[in-house]
Amino acid sequence: MKILSVSDRVENRLLIKAENCLPDKPDLVLACGDLPPEYLSDLRDFYAVPLFFVEGNHDLRHGKSPPIGCTNLHARLVTEQGLNIMGFSGSRWYNGGINQYTEPQMKKLVRSLWFRLLQHRNIDIIITHAPPRFIHDKEDPCHKGFKSFVPLIEKQKPTWFIHGHIHALFNEPAERISTFYETKVINSYGFFFFETKLVEE
Repeated sequence: MKILSVSDRVENRLLIKAENCLPDKPDLVLACGDLPPEYLSDLRDFYAVPLFFVEGNHDLRHGKSPPIGCTNLHARLVTEQGLNIMGFSGSRWYNGGINQYTEPQMKKLVRSLWFRLLQHRNIDIIITHAPPRFIHDKEDPCHKGFKSFVPLIEKQKPTWFIHGHIHALFNEPAERISTFYETKVINSYGFFFFETKLVEE
């Protein structure tokens, strides 16, 4: 399964066939927030594959102008092409704006999916806007990660945990990735292309 993840920065080269900046056509696009709805719709149309997204703290227009043909994954768990994928929108609360959550609010959202999680033997991918606390996050109030994502990773052991929100430049793909327990945590800033294998249930 070939997957393109995107977040935080519009990459117009992804929408130009001649650029050929991906090694192959993706089977799925995952968007981790702070991207215009039109951009997500264009990615969905350009690659003609399903696109799932969560919203970031700067996604002010998605409510009135949601990306066409795309699926909001916030506080949901879905199965797509054999992959179990869940997602959570938003950043830590810092000024009361849209898609901001206190730690107790996010903990409640995570807990709301525990029954669904019990129905699945494995979670393949979790996508979020903010990172887990102390993994890729920063110390300012806006960019601290969520503590409640840490036990979620520990208990569910997803193969991939993909987030946005933390702007950084990377010289090598490996610089984006940290391993926590058995999970690869990826900063998807801009875009990241990867392949994953389906796990037999």
